[in-house]
Amino acid sequence: MKVGVEGTPFFGNLTGIGQYSSRLIDAAQSLSRDDDFEIVKQWWFYRRFIPPIRPSQHLSYRLVKWVPPLFYYQLFKRVGWAPPYDLLALRRYDAFIFFNYVAFPLRRKTKSLVVIYDLSFVHHPEFTHEKNLLYMPKFVPLSIKKADCIITISENSKREVMEYYHVPDDKITVINPAVDHAVFRPQSQAAVKAVCRKYKINKPYILSVCTLEPRKNLIGVLEAFEKLPEDIKNSHSLVLVGGKGWLDGELEAKYEQLAEKYDLIKTGYAPDEDLPALYSGASVFVFPSFYEGFGMPPLEAMACGVPVITADNSSLPEVVGDAAIMIKAENTQRLAKEVERVLTDDKLAKSLREKGLKQAAKFSWGKSARTLITLLNSLKN
Repeated sequence: MKVGVEGTPFFGNLTGIGQYSSRLIDAAQSLSRDDDFEIVKQWWFYRRFIPPIRPSQHLSYRLVKWVPPLFYYQLFKRVGWAPPYDLLALRRYDAFIFFNYVAFPLRRKTKSLVVIYDLSFVHHPEFTHEKNLLYMPKFVPLSIKKADCIITISENSKREVMEYYHVPDDKITVINPAVDHAVFRPQSQAAVKAVCRKYKINKPYILSVCTLEPRKNLIGVLEAFEKLPEDIKNSHSLVLVGGKGWLDGELEAKYEQLAEKYDLIKTGYAPDEDLPALYSGASVFVFPSFYEGFGMPPLEAMACGVPVITADNSSLPEVVGDAAIMIKAENTQRLAKEVERVLTDDKLAKSLREKGLKQAAKFSWGKSARTLITLLNSLKN
C-alpha cells in the first residue's frame, strides 16, 4: 500500500503533535512489509532539506517545490478549496494521513485518514490561540465528514468526537502515543549531573515539562510552589521545561515575582536528548493541566522513574492509571500538599516510581504502529 503523509508536523522543534507523528510513522515503516510511506512537504527551493526520519526501503520524501506553501494554505483557509494535495505531489496514493486535525482535498480514490488529538478548541476556547479559533471550528468538522477514518489518541478524545460530531464508533480508531523505552528510562547519575550543569540546576528540583501556554496551568504550578513550606522552597528549585507558547503575560509576571526570592529556572525548549536526564534527576514531576488529548510528559516522566502528580481530568487518568497522584487542576493548595508529601515521604516516592515504571511499560510505539498498520490494511480494496 502506498501511503502519503502530510509532512508539516515533522519539521522544526517537535512538540506533542510532531513527536507523535514522527515516532508513529518511524515505528510503522520499520515494522511494515507491505506498506510504503512517503512524507509530502511543500518546500521552498532555496532551503536546505534535512530529513527528520532517515529514509529507508519503506520510507521516502516527496518535496513539492512548484507551489508556494503559503499560497496553498491561504487558498484553502480563505476559500475552503484547494487542488488535491496528492495531485501536487504528482503521485498516486492508496491512502493519505493528515496528522494535524485538518485534511486537505484528495483525489477521489485516495483514502483519507485524519488525526484529531482533542477538542480543546471546542471545550476550552479560552485556552486556544485566536488563529486556531478562526480556523479549526470551520475545517475540523469538514475534515471529519470527508475522512474515511479518524484517528484519536485516547478513549476520552474518541468519546468526545463521537458525542460532539455524531461520528459512529467504527469510524474512529484510538492509537495511543507512547515512549521510546530505549531512550526514556532512568538515567545514570553522570547523565543527570551533565544535564543539570547545562541548565544551571544546582539543587534538588521539582519539574514540569510543557509548552508555556495557559491550558497547561503553569500559573497553578507557581502558586503551588509558593504555598510550599519555606524550607522546601529554599532547598529545591522549580524547573520549567518548554518552548514559549501564547497568552503568557500573567505567567511571566508570576514567574518574575517568585524568581526574585527563590530558585526558579526556565530552560526554554529542550532537545530530545536532554529530556530523559532532566526527568530522571527530578524529585517529583508535576503536570496539573486543565485538559489533555493524551498527555505525553507524565508518561515520559514515569518511564524515567519519577514520581508523578497530575490532574484527574480528560485523558490523564488513562495515561497514569493508579501510578500517579491525581488532583483537581485548579486546587493549588492540594497540589502543594502532595508535592510536600512526595518530597518528605520516601516510601511514597518509591512506590510511585515503581508503579510508574510498570504503567509506562504498557505503552510502546511498536504497539501503536501495529494498530496503524492494521487500520491501513482494513482500507485495502
